Amino acid sequence: MQLQYTPYTAPVFLSAVVGLGVGAFALKHRERPGAFPLAVFLIGASFWSFAEGMNLATVPLESKFFWTRIETVFSCVIALAWLTLVLEYTGNDEWVTPRTIALLLIEPVVVVGATVLRPALLWTEVSTVETAGFVAFESVTGLLYDVHVIYSYLLVLLGGALLLRVILFAEGVYRTQATALLIAMFIPLVGNALYVFGYLPPGIDPTTVGFLISGIIVAGTILRGQLLELVPVARHLARDEILENMEDRVIVLDDNQRIADINPAAAELLDRSEAAAIGERLETVLPDLAALLDDEAGTHVQTELSLEGEEGARYYNVRVSPLRRARGAVAGTLISLRDVTDKRQQRQRLEVLNRLLRHNLRNEMNVVAGNAELVERQLADPDLRERLDRITETATRITDQSDKVGQVSRTFDEDGTVMVDLGEAVRTEVRDARDRYPAAEITVDVSTDLDIEVDPAIAIALDELIANAVQHNDTDHPTVTVRVREADDFAALEVADNGPGIDPHELAVLEEGEETALEHGSGVGLWVVYWTVEQFGGRLEFENDDSGCTVTALLPDADEEDDPGTEQSDGIDGFRQALNPSDIGFSADD
Repeated sequence: MQLQYTPYTAPVFLSAVVGLGVGAFALKHRERPGAFPLAVFLIGASFWSFAEGMNLATVPLESKFFWTRIETVFSCVIALAWLTLVLEYTGNDEWVTPRTIALLLIEPVVVVGATVLRPALLWTEVSTVETAGFVAFESVTGLLYDVHVIYSYLLVLLGGALLLRVILFAEGVYRTQATALLIAMFIPLVGNALYVFGYLPPGIDPTTVGFLISGIIVAGTILRGQLLELVPVARHLARDEILENMEDRVIVLDDNQRIADINPAAAELLDRSEAAAIGERLETVLPDLAALLDDEAGTHVQTELSLEGEEGARYYNVRVSPLRRARGAVAGTLISLRDVTDKRQQRQRLEVLNRLLRHNLRNEMNVVAGNAELVERQLADPDLRERLDRITETATRITDQSDKVGQVSRTFDEDGTVMVDLGEAVRTEVRDARDRYPAAEITVDVSTDLDIEVDPAIAIALDELIANAVQHNDTDHPTVTVRVREADDFAALEVADNGPGIDPHELAVLEEGEETALEHGSGVGLWVVYWTVEQFGGRLEFENDDSGCTVTALLPDADEEDDPGTEQSDGIDGFRQALNPSDIGFSADD
């Protein structure tokens, strides 16, 4: 066989080697979405490149025509494998069915059959021509060849459109992967188009060299871009799973307030199927909600709304978020409705019981204490007077606890937090405590001034800790030390005493987070501290030892920058994170 050397032979054969290597790696991980069609694409491109290399290396027309037909056979695989890869990668693999594949294979099967049995349907004339110092293959193509080119380009462009959608609406690693895949396909596509439409001399076909670049891009994306490890299909499936199973009613509207998507819970609220609900105007199915959107168009809204149903009025916590396109234009609305009827009724009952209990308890205990004092004045028996003193003390303590709970409740009902100089707050409370407990030695050790953003109830919690340390101290000389120090991202407020420590069963109640019939605390003091510290993201630590007890309240330090990545998501926020905006053509505006 007569052979020749061309400057293009080496890179073409190199393309075959690179494609075969990367394709073999993808085939090894064929269980991952898109891996098998990627392997078919790369291995098919590798054999195409090898055939093109042999076409360049041989001189006789018969040999060149043989390798040209081999190239055409493998070109039938490339476009279909590429489209299948993109469908699986983007989560549209519901289209990859045996029926669809069979239909798409009709054209490639016809072309392969014609290539083997009736080449004249593809090439009406074949010849060789000398160009750039070597002998090249030249032909006049027939109608079937032109149809094959158009069909292949359409499959490639369809896959490119799906990837472009990911690029426009996804972010981070998904956008990087999709961009790499799009470039990897369109480099050889452009080269092939220049060759097919006669913009290059005969024999100069950059398609296979484009495959070399594609192989390098895909290999780099696998190694650095987590291709085959992290693909949008996982996010797509998670979005569907979250949307379908959320108890919250989730409705997606287009820019004309028509329902574009809806989950089963919302369809149940509207008393119709999901298919029937899509396309309905919101003002038709939920006029009260539509009126709310009209008043707050284009803004984030969180409010409570009452809707009438078969079971009467139900109350919903409504959260509305505009969906924006890439350039900021509002393209729709995402709505979440959380049924809070039961919680609302429970809260109302608790508020009423709380007010009645505290009001009645205080009044009744005042009656008990007052009558005990009157009876004590009429008694001469020391034992009976001592018992009355205990009655009075108990009534006073219960009244104080009622006042304490009321004060904490009122404080928690206030909106917002305040910036507090913790060191100055501690000094103020210690001064007041010294006046109330002159027999105790109360010292303060503030190593630094720390600004923290907390509820005003911090003063109540600190007062309760100092009072607990003094009142429950059984030594002859109670000592209490209050310290403030920095601890990582927290300000540590420590109250240490030389008393007997806190009973372990009291701490067990706090750790469980609730009181039970078998185990409960003796008072509300520790609960007040626990609620207060927990209210603004802090935590309590207790240490009992032979020298006494140390209670440490770790409070978030306002000097530390907030990390936006640590925010908790709930309800609609969780849905929005899992929602793939490319599914509906929107992007959530955070």
